[in-house]
Amino acid sequence: MAGSKITTGISLILPMYNESAGVDRTMRLALAELERDFTDFEIIIADDASTDDCAAQVAAWSAREPRIRLVGLPHNQRFGGALRAGLAAAGKPYLFYTDFDLQIGLECLPAMLREFDSADVLTGYSADQGKHANLKSAIISWGYNFSVRTLFGLRLRDINFGFKAMPKTVYDKMSLRSRSPFVDAEMFVQAQANGHKIKEVPVPFSMRQAGVSHIRRLDVIAWTFWDMFRLWLRRL
Repeated sequence: MAGSKITTGISLILPMYNESAGVDRTMRLALAELERDFTDFEIIIADDASTDDCAAQVAAWSAREPRIRLVGLPHNQRFGGALRAGLAAAGKPYLFYTDFDLQIGLECLPAMLREFDSADVLTGYSADQGKHANLKSAIISWGYNFSVRTLFGLRLRDINFGFKAMPKTVYDKMSLRSRSPFVDAEMFVQAQANGHKIKEVPVPFSMRQAGVSHIRRLDVIAWTFWDMFRLWLRRL
């Protein structure tokens, strides 16, 4: 029936590191969007041993709202480690994850569920605008995507775009090792090896509203290429 809520259970996983400035906005927005469209959901915040007070802020939200769950890592394991911890803690039939600052409009989630009629793993791309804040960001992204396509044969627009989704049964067949943002590519490589169909979908995208991105720090880039090299060696 038009206007009725979706009863299919979903887990929204949001990796977090030093996001103190945006916690209240993200919690309010995610809770409102999911309450509007779903009857059965959970919001899992995977905190990567943040050094600011963002974990304490999320804990306060969780104390008031049991559908918000905080998964705290005892020491920093970078984006991939935090994402793996959040995915492992998820308990609903469908798993969605995106960046903590919610650059992806969550109003797209009901439509995304319908995409599983023709796919096993979903990955987004910007439906509205380019996602790069400057030329340096665009060059890094191009070089990374080119490297992954060349080494692993993945033919996707934007391998590390900040939106992915899959049934929990698909994720449970994976064994991810990457701690860096390369975890996205590793996920696709394993999905293909397991015979799963990957589908690209356009999603609403906006630039970051609060806090700063950590994904293009030199140490993060170095770990990303190291994880890429290790997976390439394991596949030889």
